[in-house]
Amino acid sequence: MKYLIVICLFLAFGCNNAGTKKSSNEVKLAVQENVKTVAVELSIQGMTCLGCEQTIQSGIAGIKGVKQVKATFKNGKAFVEFIPEMADTMQMKEKITASGYIVVGIKSIPLDTLRSKL
Repeated sequence: MKYLIVICLFLAFGCNNAGTKKSSNEVKLAVQENVKTVAVELSIQGMTCLGCEQTIQSGIAGIKGVKQVKATFKNGKAFVEFIPEMADTMQMKEKITASGYIVVGIKSIPLDTLRSKL
């Protein structure tokens, strides 16, 4: 009889929790939304076309902890939102330099400013 009660309780709790489980992607997104991020503006020399923008964006986006990146060759800037515990501007600078461009300035900007640029 004890075993029957244990089995019934197990099934009851198992059924109640089945609909509330989240996928690992949902959990990761929930965690990332609650993590503090910062924004920077990178001034870059050498960008001349849309291909340059794509090279910069894909290089920086490949850094773990980068949430958003937008590069524009017209003004020679890249705007990046990232998690400081996971990524830093030195990694970004290294990626940009390895692609053949020169970082001439890095400055912190408010997140609202960054989001208006994206």
